[in-house]
Amino acid sequence: LIPIKRHFQSTSTNAAEQCAASGTTKINSTDDIYNAWKDKIVYSSFIENSTLKMGYKQNKIMESKLKQLQNSNIRKACEIRPFSLAMKQLQTEEFNDLYGDEKINSENVDDSSVVQMPYKQVGLKVQKQDESMEEGNEKLFTGEWMSDYEYYDEHDQDDRSLYGTPDPSIPAAKVPCGGCGALLHCIEPNIPGYLPSQLFKGKSKEQLLTSICQRCHFLKHYNVAINVTVSADDYIGMLSAMKTKKALAILLVDILDFPCSIWPGLAEILGPQRPVIVVGNKIDLLPQDCSGYLENVRQCLTKSIIESGFSRNNLKHVSLISASTGYGVEELITKIHNVWGTRGDVYLVGCTNVGKSTLFNALLRSDLCKVQATDLIQKATASPWPGTTIRMLKFPILRPSDYRLYLRTNRLKQEQYIQRANQRLRREQSRAAKDVQHPTLLGHIGRTFENEQEESFDHFSVTQRNGGPTPILTLNEKNEKYINSKWCYDTPGVVQPDQILDLLTTEEILLTISKQMIRPRAYLLKTGMTLFVGGIGRLDFLDGPESIRVILYAAHTLPTAICSTLDAGVLYSDLLGTQLLGVPFGPSERLDKFPPLECGPDILVQGTLEKHTTVCDILLSSAGWVGINIPKHSEAVFRAWTPDKRGIYVRQPALLPNGLALRGKRIRGSLAYRIGETFKPR
Repeated sequence: LIPIKRHFQSTSTNAAEQCAASGTTKINSTDDIYNAWKDKIVYSSFIENSTLKMGYKQNKIMESKLKQLQNSNIRKACEIRPFSLAMKQLQTEEFNDLYGDEKINSENVDDSSVVQMPYKQVGLKVQKQDESMEEGNEKLFTGEWMSDYEYYDEHDQDDRSLYGTPDPSIPAAKVPCGGCGALLHCIEPNIPGYLPSQLFKGKSKEQLLTSICQRCHFLKHYNVAINVTVSADDYIGMLSAMKTKKALAILLVDILDFPCSIWPGLAEILGPQRPVIVVGNKIDLLPQDCSGYLENVRQCLTKSIIESGFSRNNLKHVSLISASTGYGVEELITKIHNVWGTRGDVYLVGCTNVGKSTLFNALLRSDLCKVQATDLIQKATASPWPGTTIRMLKFPILRPSDYRLYLRTNRLKQEQYIQRANQRLRREQSRAAKDVQHPTLLGHIGRTFENEQEESFDHFSVTQRNGGPTPILTLNEKNEKYINSKWCYDTPGVVQPDQILDLLTTEEILLTISKQMIRPRAYLLKTGMTLFVGGIGRLDFLDGPESIRVILYAAHTLPTAICSTLDAGVLYSDLLGTQLLGVPFGPSERLDKFPPLECGPDILVQGTLEKHTTVCDILLSSAGWVGINIPKHSEAVFRAWTPDKRGIYVRQPALLPNGLALRGKRIRGSLAYRIGETFKPR
């Protein structure tokens, strides 16, 4: 314990010290907690990883890596444009709860104590958009609004504003933000679409058309989420308008979080006769347990969609894609052309954080969008925060004539050979380097009809500079090219009640959501043991065989711990907020407000498959899922716990039935196996 304790004391950025610096009284330090519970903790991934890093050579390597990381952070910090005034005035609802109605003084308030809950919904109403827009003058506003710092008066600022001042006396414009679609205004900083009054006053509609709101700007350039939320009733009201329209719904589902990422009752909202294409996104983050794993994932997703209320007759196709890497997007576009064409509009629907805006950006630069409109529409703001798309963004759909489909098919055939060669190369590189980046599913989204685009504006032309036509930077829906077009809409997302992400802060969300391919973690559980997945998931093995193997699919940043079920309740209350559980963390006020873990009904699992085959998955909401492996003709009883017992499901058959083959070697004297591989060698 001496070297472990010494390692804890040398770690200056751990969650326990952050809590102590924020005034925490509940948690003393991680090492003290561990010393008090070391006889009760059967296994801890945090302790295991810390122990493996001991030794003179390993410490030297770690010190070298830390120095490199520190130097890299210093270089990145030098490149970031300063906006200290903005950060000093960034505040949230939780911060006001902690400090009451006192005026915030940036000099004596520690920014680390600010708790930001980006997924929290407060039920703000959103103004309906007026689609009628008038044509304006030829002058267009250019440049980023943040760069116009000369318009700001730093001595006359509203504490609610991140930068600039609001003016409630000026009515909202009928112009949507180019990033999120919310109507632009300067009334209230906490309402979507806010622009400071210094940049909103006196601007024409054409000038506002090229602007993005304050929230989108900070999401796009600084990765800072301003706490702006809207009511779920507004989202549902927008989708309900589709019932009377002839339109195709593209339902996006997070492949790592279903059925929790499927809004309950969505089939009824869209209408009983609605044609639907289901798209499972983030397939690149799923480990590959066998050569035909994609087909098994497709079948599991289809089964879950049907159980959610969708009719099998309405499901036109089930596609697996990665909107971020481009995998499967071209095949999805081909399916849209073949199944739907231009019979009506197309709507991207789904819960928050499933990747709708990312897919919208990919389709905007593809053969689905009219070539002339590609450069006239701003990309949607894509971020890990919910409610990013407040109103519906759209682009005109290209009419897929037979000749165009012929040209597109020829291009895809030419690119297919190159893509297969790249896949073989990445698999060989993965076997040699064991890097999760090499087996990641990648794709290329190309353009077939770029030559059809009209000649762009020449800034160096003397004729055009001396009274010639000005460049067209915005799309006019009344133009003869688009007036009869069908449109693809990026609809807002809805926070699913079964998800737990709205309970987490920004930092905790980044630790909970996987950003790279999941590497499975296998454990040997004995009867009467409990597995903790951070502080947001718990699985009790109540009865069954003497020992079984379970495999966890969750972000590698979520620590795990195993203890006796009899001690699990008290141990959880003491470990909450320390690095032994990781998430959640923060000051004592924050931890006291966090919902306690609650259990659902006991889960009976029967062994019906061969040895080393996962029988079913027990989902722990957005924290991940646990694959259960029990012998054939045997039974086991489990009990699952999540905050407010959200998102506890049993998925059978399992998503990755051969996942146990990905496990690493057994750690000597431990219940855990080493971190598994991301794919099974052929």
